[in-house]
Amino acid sequence: MATTTTALATTTTALATTTTALATTTTCKAQPTYYNRQPTMDAISDRVFTESVDSSNDDPSLLTVILDLSPASWYNIKDQISINEITKSLLVFMNAHLSLNNSNQVAFIASGPQGSKFLYPNPGKVYDEIRTREEDVDREPSPGLVSKEMYRQFRVVDEAVLEELNQCLKEVLATDTHKSALSGALSMALTYTNRMLTLDQSISTTTASAINSTTNMKASSNAAGGSGAAASGTAANSVSLMKARILIVSANDEDDIKYIPIMNSIFTAQKMKLSIDVAKLGTKNSSYLQQAADATDGIYLHIDDPKAIIQVLSTAFFVEPSIRPYIILPTNSNVNYRASCFITGKSVDLGYVCSVCLCIMSVIPDTGKCPACGCVFDDRVLAQLKRGPVVMSRKKRKVEGTPAVNP
Repeated sequence: MATTTTALATTTTALATTTTALATTTTCKAQPTYYNRQPTMDAISDRVFTESVDSSNDDPSLLTVILDLSPASWYNIKDQISINEITKSLLVFMNAHLSLNNSNQVAFIASGPQGSKFLYPNPGKVYDEIRTREEDVDREPSPGLVSKEMYRQFRVVDEAVLEELNQCLKEVLATDTHKSALSGALSMALTYTNRMLTLDQSISTTTASAINSTTNMKASSNAAGGSGAAASGTAANSVSLMKARILIVSANDEDDIKYIPIMNSIFTAQKMKLSIDVAKLGTKNSSYLQQAADATDGIYLHIDDPKAIIQVLSTAFFVEPSIRPYIILPTNSNVNYRASCFITGKSVDLGYVCSVCLCIMSVIPDTGKCPACGCVFDDRVLAQLKRGPVVMSRKKRKVEGTPAVNP
C-alpha cells in the first residue's frame, strides 16, 4: 500500500513537472508573437508598396526634346534667357536621362521658320569614333560646354547638338519667314519614336525567343522538368519594352501653329500611349500646346522665370510617366480648348462647322464648298447664314381706360 502511494505521488510530481514545462513553453511561444506585431505590420506595408509599384520602371526610355527657335519669341525674352542658356539646361537634362539607365536614348529636334531638323541623332554622321579638338583642327569648334574628360555618351550628344544648333541658327537668321513649324517637328518626333519602338519590340521578341529556346534545351536535359518551365516563364517575362515621351520647349506667343496637324499628332500620341510635356516660356499660354499636354496625360507648365528652368526640368519633367501616378505633380486645370479656322488659321470662339468632316470655319467660303472635304453646302442654308439679323419694330400697346392727352 505504501508502495502504491509512493508511485502515485511520483506520477503526480511528473505530471506537475510536465504541466509546468508546457506552461513555460506556451509562455515562451506566446511572448515573441506579442512582440513581433510591429515587424509583421512593417512587412505587410512593405509588401503593399512593393506590389503597387509597376515593375516596368526599369525599362529603357526614349526622350525626344523639341526646341522651338522662332526668332520673334526669343527676342521678346532676351533679357530673361538666351538660346545658349536654354541649350545648356536641356543638355544637362538629357545627360541626366541617359544616366538613369544604360539603355536610355535621347533625340533632339530643332524647329525653326525654315523647317524642322534632327540635331541628334543625325543620319548623316557616325558617332562611333570621337575625335579630340587637337586631331580635328578643321572642324568648327562648338561653344565651351564640352569637356574632354566628359563621359563618352554625354560628349557625343553634347557635341552633336551644339554643332548642329550653330548651323541651324545661321539658317534661321537667313530666312525671311516667321511662321512656326512646330507641328512638323512633332510629326518627326512621333515618326522617330514609332520607328524606335518597333525596332525595340522586334529585338525584344528575338531575344525572348532565343532565351526561351536556350532555357527549353536546358530543361529537356534536366531531370526536373518543372523547374525548367518556371525558368522559361521567368526569362520570357524579364524582356522589357522601351517607353517614350516628348518634351516641347517653346517661347512662341503667337497662335500661328497649324491646328489640323497638331490635332492629328495628338491623336497619334494617344494611340501610341505617348506623353507630350510642354515647357512654355514667354508671356502668354499656348492653347494648342495645352490641349496636346492635357489629351496625352502630359505636363504643361508656364515658366515665369526662365532662369530657373534647370530646376523645373530636373523636378517636374524628369519623372517618368509610369511613376507619375504615385507623385504629386503640378497640374493645369485652365485648359483653353479653342479651335482654329481652316481658312484663316486663326483661333475661333464662334464659327461654322461642316456637317460631313466637322471642319471649323470662322467665315463662310465664297465657293460654297467645304475647304477640307469639298462637300457642297446647301444654297438655302448659305442664304440664311449670310442674311443679317432682322430687327422687328415693337408696336406700342394702348392701355384701356387711359384718357387722351390734349396738346
